[in-house]
Amino acid sequence: MDIKIDKTSECEATLNATATADEVNAIRDNIIATYMKSANIPGFRPGKAPKGVVAKRYADSIREELEYRLKSDIQENSLKENEELKVLDFGEPDAGFQDDGAYRFATKLTIVPDFELPEYMGLEVTVPTAEITDAEVDEALQQFAESSATYDKVERAAAMGDMVLVDFKTTVEGKPTAEFCGKPVGFMEGRENHPVHMQEDAFMPGLAEGLVGLSAGESKDIALTMKEDFPIAELASKEVVFHCTAKEVQEKHVPEINEKLFTEVLPGKSMDEVREIVRGNLKDRREQEINEAKADQISEKLADALSFSLPESLVERENENTVQRKVYESIQSGDYNVLEQSKTDEFKADCRKETERNLRVYFALQEIARKENIGVSETELYSAIVRLAKQSRETNIKAFIRKLYRENRMTGVRLSVITSKVLDLLAKNAKVTEGAK
Repeated sequence: MDIKIDKTSECEATLNATATADEVNAIRDNIIATYMKSANIPGFRPGKAPKGVVAKRYADSIREELEYRLKSDIQENSLKENEELKVLDFGEPDAGFQDDGAYRFATKLTIVPDFELPEYMGLEVTVPTAEITDAEVDEALQQFAESSATYDKVERAAAMGDMVLVDFKTTVEGKPTAEFCGKPVGFMEGRENHPVHMQEDAFMPGLAEGLVGLSAGESKDIALTMKEDFPIAELASKEVVFHCTAKEVQEKHVPEINEKLFTEVLPGKSMDEVREIVRGNLKDRREQEINEAKADQISEKLADALSFSLPESLVERENENTVQRKVYESIQSGDYNVLEQSKTDEFKADCRKETERNLRVYFALQEIARKENIGVSETELYSAIVRLAKQSRETNIKAFIRKLYRENRMTGVRLSVITSKVLDLLAKNAKVTEGAK
């Protein structure tokens, strides 16, 4: 293959490559030979159909596989022949077969700009203590018992610890809340038969306390002042009146913590064995928290030490992902105001700042990988592809790999594996201080 790369700017280069007709035919013959081994064509024994018949029968599939193999070989060979060039993205190639049977490939590369790496070994991090105390095991057992609690209807006034089914509507300054806000506000407009768990840390602080002493059939207006950071901006710091009618009071019964409680999930286990299993699960969770804390702090320290220009096209593309992620996370937490905030210059500037920090760290991790000779084996790459396929609910791994090549995502998968391995290396060499839980 003839491969030529010309650097056009600090962050961009052009790639032009050609595979000759003989090279294309060699790869095509190899693919056809693979199909011939398993081809099941009427009139021929499995694996015995002639080459020409197989080539015609599976023409479309063979051509598709041929294209992704050629693209893959060109990309991989271009990296091998230009090791000093740090290719981040292969862009949207203009590629295809020529009249003479050759295959030509042209694209604009996004490359990592040159920069000075900060000191990256021995970074100081503070992580949660790895020790799991008896008190934490007790708390986990209690949480399981709480999740198994049952509720029985009672004919008495509501008390803390109960669950009360409530019909309610809300008003602000005498107006229905939706009218006051000038838009639908979901839960805050009201509900019927809404279960209120009578706890101090309930979803709407103060509501449970206000229902104490209320019996089924009784009504009460409960005025609550929303917090300054309330997700619905129009209600922040406002007094909202909940017009409540208790429909039913239910008493909570938490089962005793003993072997019987764990019969279904851990049959045949003694309480000592149950405690050890719970301790092990808590330890695994704590280990994950520690690893995440190390990775987060290492990334932050690298980001603080890095400052260099970035490819504008890349920043713009990645910033769209940052905006979408932050909007999604806010909506998931109940903050619908983010839909308006996302249109503001301040929101966009904050997202861009985060995007640029993340990209610089990403580039730094790739550069560290080069300095430390950290690569990706075919086994590691395949394992990453399998995990990605499961997340995407793809069952045909071979077809999924072709899809990754078609969408120019294979390089990204490889780089993500390298990123993870570099972070593992930096975490192992970090100066770790154990802090509180």
